[in-house]
Amino acid sequence: MKTTSCNEHKHYAFENAPRCGAKTKRNNGSPCRSPAVRGKNRCRIHGGAKGSGARCGNQNARKHGYSTNAAKAQNREVRMLIRQWKMFQDEYD
Repeated sequence: MKTTSCNEHKHYAFENAPRCGAKTKRNNGSPCRSPAVRGKNRCRIHGGAKGSGARCGNQNARKHGYSTNAAKAQNREVRMLIRQWKMFQDEYD
């Protein structure tokens, strides 16, 4: 005689674990449903793994200065001066 049913739902510890809060493309921006890594807010895939993330003082995201507002304004000014110079040259040719 069988004591357990095959249709009985088994409960696992990770079902009660906090879930990852990362938004995913697959679920149309809804949060990821994977369990978060212990002590973190994200799952192992979305950055909760040990050693993931940038080191303290990381300079990888620092702006290089090519796309700042001041640099864009200077580039516009240089392009305008080049156009004026070309128009000036065409008048004397």
